[in-house]
Amino acid sequence: IGAPAWVIQALMLVVGLGFIAALVIAWAYEMTPDGIKKESEVDRSVSIAPQTGQKLDRIVIGFLVIAVLVLLYRQSGDSPETGSDPVSDSEYSAAVNAETQILDPTPVDRKSIAVLPFVNMSSDPEQEYFSDGITEEILNRLAKIPDLQVAARTSVFSFKGQNLDVREVANMLGVSTMLEGSVRRDGEMVRITAQLIRASDGFHLWSESYDREIDSIFAVQDEISQQIAEALQVSLGISGGAANTNTTDPEVYDLYLRGRALHRQRGAENLLKALTLFKSALEIDPEFAPAWAGLSHSLNVVTSYASQDEISELGDVDNQSLQAAQKALELDPNLASALHAMANNHLARFQWSEAETYYDQALAQDPESTDIMEDYGHFLLYSWRTEEARQVADRMISLDPYVPVFRFMAMRVYHTLSNIQRWGEHVEAASAISDELFNVQRQKLLYLLSIEDFESAREFAALMNLKDWTTPEAMQSMVDWVANPSTEPTAVQMQALAFFQVGYLVAGQYSMWLDEVLNTQDDSWENVLVFLSYLSSYAEEEQFMRLHADPRSKAWLQRSGLPVYWRESGWPPRCRPLGADDFVCE
Repeated sequence: IGAPAWVIQALMLVVGLGFIAALVIAWAYEMTPDGIKKESEVDRSVSIAPQTGQKLDRIVIGFLVIAVLVLLYRQSGDSPETGSDPVSDSEYSAAVNAETQILDPTPVDRKSIAVLPFVNMSSDPEQEYFSDGITEEILNRLAKIPDLQVAARTSVFSFKGQNLDVREVANMLGVSTMLEGSVRRDGEMVRITAQLIRASDGFHLWSESYDREIDSIFAVQDEISQQIAEALQVSLGISGGAANTNTTDPEVYDLYLRGRALHRQRGAENLLKALTLFKSALEIDPEFAPAWAGLSHSLNVVTSYASQDEISELGDVDNQSLQAAQKALELDPNLASALHAMANNHLARFQWSEAETYYDQALAQDPESTDIMEDYGHFLLYSWRTEEARQVADRMISLDPYVPVFRFMAMRVYHTLSNIQRWGEHVEAASAISDELFNVQRQKLLYLLSIEDFESAREFAALMNLKDWTTPEAMQSMVDWVANPSTEPTAVQMQALAFFQVGYLVAGQYSMWLDEVLNTQDDSWENVLVFLSYLSSYAEEEQFMRLHADPRSKAWLQRSGLPVYWRESGWPPRCRPLGADDFVCE
C-alpha cells in the first residue's frame, strides 16, 4: 500500500486492541431493537442475540481477512525477490567483497546444491585447511550424484570471510539448497556438524552431528554425503547416491590437504611449502595418486614465483613435474587432476596435440572443473583458436563467476576478439571481486589505455601492485607516452615499458614491441606463450599483420611448434601452409 512500516504496525495494533474491546463489550452487552442494553437486563424470550451474533461473526471474519492480507503483503515485500533484506535463519561467513553484488544473480536450478566451506571451530586457526578439505571431499562426492547440479568449489570458497545471508548466497550461486557446517578437531577426535537448508525459505531439511576418531574421517565423509543424498532424494527427487572414493592413511590425507591449500594460495613461500608437504605425504604412502598430481601442479608453476636460487635448489622441476604426473596416472588413469597435470606438462613443451588430448580426457572425467577449463582456455588462446576459447570462457564464468583468475582468462579472450564491451565487463567484475591480483591490474590498465581513458589510466597506474619491478612515477610517465607516442620514450618510460611491454602495442609501435620482445635472451616457454597470445590479440591490426612476415616473428612461431600443430588440426584465420614445410600469416 506504499505506507511506511510503522503505519502498518500501528494499524495492526489498533485492530488487535479493538478486537479485544469488542469481545468484552459483546460479552457484557447485547444489541436490541431498543438499543444497547446490559445482557442481564434483556428478556431471553425476545432476545435477538443469534441474529446480531451472526453479524458480529461476519465483522470479525472481515477483520481477520484484512489482517491476513496485510500480513501476506508484508511477507511478500520482504522476500528476496523484491530486493529487501531477507530475514535469515542462518548466516554464513563469506569471502566475497560487498562489491561483488554488482554481478547478476545466477538462474536457479531446482536440483542444485552449494556446499559452503565448513567453519573451523578448532582452537587452532591453522586447522582451517582441514575443515576446507572436509568441505571439498563432501562436494566431490555430491558432484558424482546423477542429475544434481553442484556449485563449483572456487565459487563457494569465494564466499568466505564476511557474514552474508544464506539465501542471498544461494541466489548469487543459482542453487536451491545449501549445505553448511562446522568442524572441530581436538587431537585424534573430530566433530563434524552439517545442515541442509532449503534456500527459498531457510527451512532446515536435515541436520546431523558426528563425533568420530580421526582414523574414520573418510567413513564420516561418505556417511554425510550419503545422508545428504537421501535427504535430497526426498526433497528434490534426486536418484542415486554419492559415490565412495579411495581412502588412505589419515596423516597422508592431512599432509595432502595442507599442500593443496598452500598451492592454491600461490606465492613462492606457499608453493615451496606445498612441495614439501606433498613429498612428505608420498614418503608415507607412495601410492596416493592425488598427492602425485598435486606435486606435479606445484612444480609446474613454482618457476613463475620462486627465485633462481630457490629453483636451482629444487633441481630439474620440468622433468620432476612430468614424472609426478606420469606416476599419478599410473596409479589412477582416470584421475582428472592427473590428466590435467599431464596436459600442462605437454603445453610447457609445446607438444600441442598431446596437450589437447589430455585436456579433453581431463574434462571428460570432470566436465565441471573450472580449474581445467581455465588452463584449456589459455591453450586455445595460445594456439589462436579464439572462438573456441570464448566458448570455454563463457562456460567457465557461468559455473564460477567469482574467481578473479577466471575473469582474467575471459578478459584476454574478449580483448583478442576486440569485443571492448565484454572485455570491460570482465575487467569491472574482476576488480570488484579483488583488485589486488597483479594480472587483473595489468588487464585493467591495458583496458583503460585501449579505450583512451588516459586520465583514469594515469591514476590507476600509481595504485598498481608493482613490487620492485618499477615505480608508480615511471608507470604514469609511460601512460603519458602511450597517449602521445610521437617521440622516442625516455629512459624512465623505457623502464616502465620493459615491465609493461604491451604499452608499445597500445601506442601502435609494433616494431618497437618486436624489438623489445624478440631480442630478449629469455626464450622460456612462458615468454614464448606470452608472445603468441599478444601476437594473436592484435591480429586484426593491419600494420601488425605485416610484421608476421618478420623473420624473428616467424622463427618464434616455428620454435613454438604451432605450424606443425596447425597442419594436423587446422589453420587459424589469415594463416595458411606453403608447400610441405613452410607457412605464411597475412
